[in-house]
Amino acid sequence: MARALSPRRAAEVRAALQMAVGAVAAFYLATALRLPHPYWSVISAIVVIQASVGGGVLTVARDRAIGTVAGAVVGGVVAFVRPEGVNWMMATLAASTAGLAFFATGRPWLKIAPVTAAIVIAGGAGPEGPAQLALDRVMEILVGSGVGVVAILLLFPRHARQTFRLQAREAAGKAAALLALVMRGEAADPGELSRGHADLKKRLDGLAQAATNVIDMPGVQKEAADRAALVRAFWRVRSDIVILGRGFQVSGALDRLGPWALAASAAVDRLEALSRGGAVEPLDDPDPTLKLGGGEPDGDLARGAAAIGLVHMHRDLNDLIARFRDLHLI
Repeated sequence: MARALSPRRAAEVRAALQMAVGAVAAFYLATALRLPHPYWSVISAIVVIQASVGGGVLTVARDRAIGTVAGAVVGGVVAFVRPEGVNWMMATLAASTAGLAFFATGRPWLKIAPVTAAIVIAGGAGPEGPAQLALDRVMEILVGSGVGVVAILLLFPRHARQTFRLQAREAAGKAAALLALVMRGEAADPGELSRGHADLKKRLDGLAQAATNVIDMPGVQKEAADRAALVRAFWRVRSDIVILGRGFQVSGALDRLGPWALAASAAVDRLEALSRGGAVEPLDDPDPTLKLGGGEPDGDLARGAAAIGLVHMHRDLNDLIARFRDLHLI
């Protein structure tokens, strides 16, 4: 069914199925293990699966596991050694959670530790006792986190890669549209130009996030480095568009920037081809007369900006094309 939908709708269907299967599997496994609070397993599975949309699923699962164990150990020790009485419970609860929160600052793997410690200390007075409560809590979180990771790795494992490919192509299309708009010079609507720059920046932020969502098997590092390099190449192309805009937007400059506009139109064609996933050849080196120092009149800021932007665009766009090829996006 997912394949019959648009790529974006298919991604949404996959995410929904991952969540449903992960939640049910976590509840079933926690119940089969006779854990007293299976909802904690379900919550952990949901948090980990949601990380496949927000980035770093394995990191989230690891952080929840480490933080839970740390909080359970601290909470269990405090619950055993604290004197009896409500006042002592409140005092040790405040001290433990405050201390863990202090150390958790800047350490994501301790973020959940104060929560676990509070549950063990406050609930340790019950019939289960602090040791059993701490053990149950650790098992519930580990079960849920493990189910979440397995759901991401085994259920539609190519989902994140497909999303990254889709967003990379969309970003190329937005870059092509913005560059074409910039080359219209003064005729370009300022509001449309501003929205184009903001939209491209938003797309690149989303692409960077999508790059972190792709889970590589342990030991596989090249693809992750290539994805990060592709994002950096996109940002450089965006900067080149800004530089070209400084030349083309100069009042009255469009008439004398014809050769630069013609050369830049080749970059638009390449970006549009990338957005379609088609075969793309690198740009040839710019004509020497179009480079900075190629004979433009002294003090002509429009030609100077166009020359710098064009040279950088050729270099950075060719790098972007190479990254698309390395990642098999075209």
